[in-house]
Amino acid sequence: MDNITNKDRKNNEQYTKYTFSSSSGNTTCVFHQSALDGNLDDVPWKLVNMSYKLLNVDSKLVLTLLANHGFREVNPDSNDYNLLWSNNHINTKIISSLRPYQRVNHFPRSCELTRKDKLYKNIEIMSHRNGIKNFAFIPETYIMPKDYNRFISNQYRHRGLWIIKPFDLSRGRGITIIDYSFKDTQTSLKENVVVAKYIDNPLLVNGYKWDLRLYVLVTSFNPLVVYLYKEGLVRFATVKYVCDKSRINNRRMHLCNYSVNKGSPSYISLICTLWLHYIIMLIVSEQWNSDPQRENVGHKWSLGALLDHLRDEYGINTESLMQGIEDIIIKTIMSATSQMLPAINCFVPNNQNCFELYGFDILVDDKLKPWLIEVNLSPSLGIDSTLDSRIKSTMLCDLFTLIGIPIVDPTVFNCNQNVRRLKFDTIPRKKTNINMNHLTNDEKRLLKNTIDQNERSRGFMRIFPTYLSWKKYSSYLDNVNGIPRGSIIPPFYVKLIRNYNYFLNDHLFNENSSFCMNIRSDQDQCELSLKTIKKSLNDDKNISTDIAKLKETIVKYLKNGYIFSNLQARQTFSLYLTYISALLKKCALEKHYENPSSDLVLMFLIKASKNLSIPLEIKIPKSTLSTNKKTMEVFQLLQSFLFKYNYDTVKYTTQDNTKNCLPHKLFNLFISLARKEDIEEVISYSKHNWLSSAIHPVLNNTYGHSI
Repeated sequence: MDNITNKDRKNNEQYTKYTFSSSSGNTTCVFHQSALDGNLDDVPWKLVNMSYKLLNVDSKLVLTLLANHGFREVNPDSNDYNLLWSNNHINTKIISSLRPYQRVNHFPRSCELTRKDKLYKNIEIMSHRNGIKNFAFIPETYIMPKDYNRFISNQYRHRGLWIIKPFDLSRGRGITIIDYSFKDTQTSLKENVVVAKYIDNPLLVNGYKWDLRLYVLVTSFNPLVVYLYKEGLVRFATVKYVCDKSRINNRRMHLCNYSVNKGSPSYISLICTLWLHYIIMLIVSEQWNSDPQRENVGHKWSLGALLDHLRDEYGINTESLMQGIEDIIIKTIMSATSQMLPAINCFVPNNQNCFELYGFDILVDDKLKPWLIEVNLSPSLGIDSTLDSRIKSTMLCDLFTLIGIPIVDPTVFNCNQNVRRLKFDTIPRKKTNINMNHLTNDEKRLLKNTIDQNERSRGFMRIFPTYLSWKKYSSYLDNVNGIPRGSIIPPFYVKLIRNYNYFLNDHLFNENSSFCMNIRSDQDQCELSLKTIKKSLNDDKNISTDIAKLKETIVKYLKNGYIFSNLQARQTFSLYLTYISALLKKCALEKHYENPSSDLVLMFLIKASKNLSIPLEIKIPKSTLSTNKKTMEVFQLLQSFLFKYNYDTVKYTTQDNTKNCLPHKLFNLFISLARKEDIEEVISYSKHNWLSSAIHPVLNNTYGHSI
């Protein structure tokens, strides 16, 4: 075998950082979120031609993480790759030809979970076979057009609202809400849609409806192995919720999808509200103790921030809530397993070839009951804010690490020849405390892989199987074949499938197993929050190469100790306020939308106007004014403030030529092209210096040329 010798290595410490040496003898890649900052030149597998293939992928995040870790992209027609990532289902011919070292991000027949009609049907069958009350986590649903007559005869029992969803669309497309007493949408029920009872009593936060996007990873269906990521996203509607039949057409009140609400003038991305809040708190309190990394502002929060809010503000038992959500996830995946297993057994050549990341959408009602809304194939990995970047990039790195991509050169792989791979003779292999002498080679491999996966899991928590979840959910497995009792599997397939659920339990969770002694509590698993702060990644496809390079260059300067000059800070702040002003104007001209940022801006103006050379008189809008008129008055006040602020900048501020300021030509070019999000990203690296220079009063400044 063509081994890479010790001469090619810097040291074992470096290799340990980027590789995982498994108990099965394979060496796999370890991914790091720091790759977003640029190429990792010291990754050891650059000595091997690691590669990936993308199919119908529009996420820059996946591409950036893989490329900066030393992976190269291959032609879509090539079969020489280590990882295949697709946004759509993968042809079974591709799956059946996979080599042992290759990984793909879909299982055959995942539509059993992600198509709304199939999802409901599988849960319905599972409930009939295992008790309806145990699966009452999905609203009453009818599959059209075949259930049309049954729905018409039953709908008079529920004179509330119903929600109509196409079978296989996502991002809120095609969704409508109806009050069936009007009978004006019957024609749409002749199409391929599901009609579900609308949950009209959602748990509200600050008057707004919200739902959860949770990331669930399945690494195997035989045995069933399910992981839940420790962080998720909370998505808010942009119009305050009112249970009023006359407003059922207001999609931004009833739907929480980002794609639905992002166009709303009242939509506040986390980063926009974040900086407004930070600046205002700084001025009002005159202290530097505000946290600029809050995750509970705007219309998108982190799961951890929501749980903290529910616990601290409402006294809600969030541990119990998360246990209920875990219950939904496990039962939902179990309900589709029996339908998927025949195809998986037929087409997947190796147990480790396939994995799947699902996006579970959960709604919580005012009685704290969680409901399953839908399961998404290839959940969005687009980046809209720093929060998106922080959660999704870390989650992806943990996912790539967990699935265990072997360090193998695919260009020279041949089953009958030696494989160029990375070996580490001096790094000790992982050892297990489980006696495997009596097991077959396949059983040993499966057991070792399951143990190794869990050791690589990082931010993912295995929720099934665990010692506790096995005791709770094993009753849903067939006593003979170990397959979840959902749809009946033809006897022919049952004979072909050896199910490993009972096998895994017997060897991992028996009384003598060391795994039983190391069980994390549900609260520890579900309420961990991300501890580190990562760089925002812009996901705008139309971003110009120039602004991207300029921004990258400025960030490097700031990281190396350079700061904004006083003039640069004021020019940056002026441009930022101009963008906020445009947002306010847009909100003021739109109807039926509230604008929470107008109150923040008003707070800012009341305090900051005193720092002008000629203070601006701020007249607080009357409380009797409509939201639109109030927003328009705040917009006009901000315009007046900007005029005087820019006047002070020109009259009292001179260029600072100290050596540690950003180069003037570079900054001027950047500011001429920068968008709001570019400014937010850049100032995040020097916020203390930037705010100090941008906000202090010009006439009281001891330096004489700044605020």
